[in-house]
Amino acid sequence: MISVDSRLETADDLLDHLLGGTLEELDIPPEHAARARSLYAEVGAFLNRYGDTRTATAWDVYAQGSLRLNTVVRPIASSGEFDIDLVCVRDISKESTTQDRLKAEVGAALARYARLGDRQASCHENGRCWTLNYEGLRLHMDVLPSIPDPASRPSGILLADRAYPRWLSSDPIRYAAWFHDRMAIEFIRKRAELAEKRQSTLEQVPEYEVKTTLQRAVQALKRHRDLFFIGAPESRPASILITTLAAHAYRGEKSLFKTVGSMADTMEEFIIRDGRGWSVVNPVQPNENFADQWQSDPSRRNVFQGWLVALREQLAQVRGQRGLPLVVEQLTRGFGPEVVKSAERLGSAYYRVRDAGRLTMAASGVLSTQATSSVRVKNHEFYGDEIPGK
Repeated sequence: MISVDSRLETADDLLDHLLGGTLEELDIPPEHAARARSLYAEVGAFLNRYGDTRTATAWDVYAQGSLRLNTVVRPIASSGEFDIDLVCVRDISKESTTQDRLKAEVGAALARYARLGDRQASCHENGRCWTLNYEGLRLHMDVLPSIPDPASRPSGILLADRAYPRWLSSDPIRYAAWFHDRMAIEFIRKRAELAEKRQSTLEQVPEYEVKTTLQRAVQALKRHRDLFFIGAPESRPASILITTLAAHAYRGEKSLFKTVGSMADTMEEFIIRDGRGWSVVNPVQPNENFADQWQSDPSRRNVFQGWLVALREQLAQVRGQRGLPLVVEQLTRGFGPEVVKSAERLGSAYYRVRDAGRLTMAASGVLSTQATSSVRVKNHEFYGDEIPGK
């Protein structure tokens, strides 16, 4: 929740408040996240009980992507659905099946799950996945069929994709561990702060309730991408591509706005160009290239670069504005109308503190709620103020 209980010492502090509050608005609501976890546990239990039509082997269903990384972003349209990515691992060898058979058998099992009971669900094929839709819920689940990869135990998987003649390697579990390692220091600190605030133990603070600067920055990049490609969603760079480059570029900065700007400036440094084309290698599975679409369609690389240029220009325009109304206007163009709500909450907090007589101007000339070395601030229109620290 945005407040002015801490110092707004620089322009970046104010921009962090505005952008951070905006991303809070874009988070998946806790009840939706809880429902998604409940549903994929239900799918896994069903498949292990009824799914196997040939052999008595285990099915493992778990979250991958943004839900596992805690970087889910609310869909732009109010009627849009949250996209939950799942992996379904059948404990069989590739010698005992084919890509087509695996895909068909997982689809048949999921269709049976959707039909039985009162779930009001449906199942349809969607690229390399099967998509489960639930009537009345603002979410759907894309289920990726896979089998264990014996060369990458314990969590490596092989994917079935009709666009490729060979099995594709991946490892969503180890990837998530790598991503979390990139933010481990801040995560530990923030989790400890939450535990202290709640007077609880660390274990009593769920990991998904902790949000680091890296996770927020990835959400900001994905939101800007979604708005930039709103007229051509098929051209959007994949979330895993953006997430990987952002995590590589992350240097532990505390300022959210500075972090996003630094990522926009340096992400391209982690794209590899060799004799075969462009690649963004999975950091835990070198056989997986997150930029593989650029090989068959090089124009997608240019589209990605065009988005990065637009992002840099947008951030520069935000930083170049003086006065909160102009800042909010520029942020709204890049990150959506939720910026206004963030500004309104900050403005309300400003007025509450000021009217209580606790808002001061520190000797450095910035807004503060601390009285040390400060003078009283006169009443004035908050939304006409220049940005502190400019």
